[in-house]
Amino acid sequence: MRFFILYLLLILTLSGGCYPESLNYRPGWGTQWIDGTLLEENGNDLKSKGFVVVLEYYSQFIQFKNESPLYAPKARLVFPEEDGHFRIHFDLEASAIELVFVASGYTMERFRFRRQIGIGKLHFDAKLSQSEMWRNQFLLQTGPFLDNFILEQRYQMPDSQQLFIGEWLDNERSKY
Repeated sequence: MRFFILYLLLILTLSGGCYPESLNYRPGWGTQWIDGTLLEENGNDLKSKGFVVVLEYYSQFIQFKNESPLYAPKARLVFPEEDGHFRIHFDLEASAIELVFVASGYTMERFRFRRQIGIGKLHFDAKLSQSEMWRNQFLLQTGPFLDNFILEQRYQMPDSQQLFIGEWLDNERSKY
């Protein structure tokens, strides 16, 4: 038992240097929550209202010879509070989670995390930088990325959230 505790502490200590500085975590049995704040790069509040696309990946336990395992993604949206704070539940059956932070006029920020034993709660502050070429970035990156959640039914995104994305995209396109 003593060896197990020392081994667990060693793993937690070594894994501490594997993450970006903006990520803080608390030890635990398994990751269940991701808390954070959506801010500008300089720490100020965003000038436009942002949202978070949450992609959770579920293992299908199918692996072809000499290939990586298949994962089924599920997507949903999370809307931060007025001060930018968000809290995301990490489903215990999911093996990985990807967060994509989107706001009008800002470069998309992505964060991907695989579930690990020994990390119970994550804190990630997403700092978006203003895009000088927002129109081009919207047309080439942000728009096509978000279109996938409307067109592809494999993400199983709720209809109300697909409708929100469609309206948000229409609003951005009407500006140009």
